[in-house]
Amino acid sequence: MELVRPRLGHYKAAMAADRDFEAVGEEPYTGCKGPIGYLGWLALVEQFAKPERIEDGENPNEIYFLVDDEGDICGYGQLRMYDTPDALSWAGHIGYSVPPSKRGNGYAQMLLDMLLEMGFERGMQRILLTCDVDNDASRHIIEKAGGEFEGFYRDHEYHKRLYWFYKKG
Repeated sequence: MELVRPRLGHYKAAMAADRDFEAVGEEPYTGCKGPIGYLGWLALVEQFAKPERIEDGENPNEIYFLVDDEGDICGYGQLRMYDTPDALSWAGHIGYSVPPSKRGNGYAQMLLDMLLEMGFERGMQRILLTCDVDNDASRHIIEKAGGEFEGFYRDHEYHKRLYWFYKKG
């Protein structure tokens, strides 16, 4: 398993994963319907990762694919390195998603562990994770990884559980 930044060579795997989400009525991760759309998505991924986004009131968001030896996408991860209002409330510093047919294989736990390690290695001292209050699978993954429950966040759009991770040593 490898955690990599999205690139053009992932097009077929990304489309297969999108179809996997759509087959169970979930929102496709990239939302692209063809090569041109995927190229546009890749350009957005690059733009959304830039720290300058903070100046526009947005949350810089690095996207990663968890790819297996066959090139299949087994998960998607987001790392938000900055303490923006969104990251410190509903979004958290890390997000992850696993295509439905890949669930139950430990990929979400693997993604979370890899993204936590990446964040701490890059200088983060504390990392907030959130999950919907009714998402027991995600809650279990976060708690298994050692997240410390802090409480809840609720507004007109979100109702989240909040968990903190702290750099050791």
